[in-house]
Amino acid sequence: MKTFTILGAGWLGFALGCELEKTYKIKVSMRDNKKEEIFLKEGFLPFLLNEEDFTFLDDLLETDYLFINFPPSKFKDYSKFLEKIYSHKKINNIEKIIFVSSTSIYPNENDIFNEDSKISNEKSPKVYDSEMLIKDKTDVIFRCSGLMGYNRIAGKRSSSKIVNDKDIKINYIHRDDVINATAFVIENNINGIFNLCVKEHPTKEKIYLHNAKKFNFKESIFKDEKALNNRIIDGSKIESLGFEYKYPNPFEF
Repeated sequence: MKTFTILGAGWLGFALGCELEKTYKIKVSMRDNKKEEIFLKEGFLPFLLNEEDFTFLDDLLETDYLFINFPPSKFKDYSKFLEKIYSHKKINNIEKIIFVSSTSIYPNENDIFNEDSKISNEKSPKVYDSEMLIKDKTDVIFRCSGLMGYNRIAGKRSSSKIVNDKDIKINYIHRDDVINATAFVIENNINGIFNLCVKEHPTKEKIYLHNAKKFNFKESIFKDEKALNNRIIDGSKIESLGFEYKYPNPFEF
């Protein structure tokens, strides 16, 4: 059985491990020992990894597949942390490295953005810097739009709150589709940079109101704010290779 290492076993990474554990031996990183029992109970092999402690990095990188998914905002120096991982001697022996990035790397402009569009460090400098650092040593980069699904419901956090950008069109991706895309690129030996985003882009007002009714929480208070930019993310490149989104419509999340 091949080994699959997940660096960053949070909301997405843990679910990915649960989905793949019948196919692979799963190793996961943990920032501290708080979730160790949960990981062990699931059958994962957990190893401590954080900015101060790289003791078990050698064990984590003894793997066939590597999935890196950390929120840059959680790090004092995310680039330095990634550099430590990518400079390890075992990194070149890994069959496929998948790195989760973000569509926030595209500039805040009225446009439709695909993988060939210009990228910018203005909106999310940590995301930009991390991609520049890892792109030549990474097989697959997933630029994910807003991750949704299950307990992440668009509009719930804004229940009863004022929302100024009601006419902005949304860019979302369901967690299951990130997991499915991961399996897809491995099974088909596909490399490259891919936007992961739904086909449909309703306005924030429409999706928030829909979810408030569907999941029974109070509606947001919408105000009309004009002159805001609509950034539309095109997630069709991976579809052209045969991938099918399970949830192409955010109204069905």
